[in-house]
Formats: sequence, structure tokens, C-alpha cells
Amino acid sequence: MKRWLGIPIYNKEHMCVACHKQIMDIYGHHAAVCPVSGDRIKRHNALRDCFYDFCSNAAWAPVKEKPFLMPFSSERPADIFIPNFTAGKGLVVDFACTCPIQQKYVRSSSQTLTFACNKYAQEVKYDCFQSRIISEGHLYLPIVFESFGGISDDAFDFTKKLFQSISIRISEPKCIVAKSFYENISCILISFLSGSVIPRFPEFSFV
Repeated sequence: MKRWLGIPIYNKEHMCVACHKQIMDIYGHHAAVCPVSGDRIKRHNALRDCFYDFCSNAAWAPVKEKPFLMPFSSERPADIFIPNFTAGKGLVVDFACTCPIQQKYVRSSSQTLTFACNKYAQEVKYDCFQSRIISEGHLYLPIVFESFGGISDDAFDFTKKLFQSISIRISEPKCIVAKSFYENISCILISFLSGSVIPRFPEFSFV
């Protein structure tokens, strides 16, 4: 809540006890982007697993981390691969999470809703993978979250179809399915941020 409201979390700035390279700001923003300890990977995998469970509930036969989608490459852009998604083509879903308060995003993010996640989706995901995925006969969809909860615009058609499929399959209203989905996503983003902020207090020894 302090981070959401812009209230200091730490009493003073200090060297991050995890990476020992960057200054931990008093608001805890560095904790959301610090590459040490695997916090970002764990958060990414939790988001992927949440989507996987919902796609399974929709009976879409999702596959995690499908290999060999691109010849002569060890890259695995398909955090989830959904076969026969539309028009006989499979869908490669690629997840990421970024922080809108990073220096390169903060000014535009303060003026434009979900600027950071859409910018990241275009420059880091689409520009790198889309043409190569399409050339292999698949569709490509990056779904990028912001650490405060924003989601990239292109995700909405996908989630709408997902909620509809689950609603029909389990005979629950779409609003109930959507509520459950966004509650899960919110809990993941908040709990993993807390798990990054708490061990980085200066009096703690990072393990």
C-alpha cells in the first residue's frame, strides 16, 4: 500500500543488499526490477502458470514452454502455446512484467495509461519475435503486465475469448470467471513485489 500511495517504505536510501550494485530508493521501486535472486523469474512463472490453469479450464490444451517453434534457435518465446487457436493456427503467448517507474518510462507513464507495458510489448517482444513466429505459421501475442497492475492492450481480446470459453464450459457467468482471473493476477503481482521488498531492508542479510 505504501508503494501505491507513494509513501516511503525504507527510512533512507541504501545499497541494495541483494545486488550490491544499485541504490535502493526509499519507495522500494528498485526491488521490482532488481535482477538478483530470481524474483523476476519467479513472478513471470507465476503469471504464466495462472494463465496456463485458466487456459486448461477452457479446454484449450495449452503447452508450457513449447520448444522448437523456431528452427535453428534455442529461444522459447512460447511461455504458453495454444494449438489450433484460430483458423487452424497455433498461438504463441509470451509473458513479461515491467515497472512503469523506471527512468525510461516514468514521464510518459505518468501521462498515458499502460504506456510502459505497451511500449515493452512493442519494442522488446513484437519487434523481436512476431515476424519469425508468423513465418513458422503461428500467431504471436505478448501479454505484458506493469508491476502496479496494468496490462498491455492486445491482451484484452484474448482474455475476453478465454472468459467466454470457460464460462460456457463450467456454466459460470463471465463476470465471475473474470473476477477470479483478475484476483489471481493481482495477488501474484502484489505478493511477489512484497517478497522482493521485504528481504531488501538494510538490516537484513539477503539469502
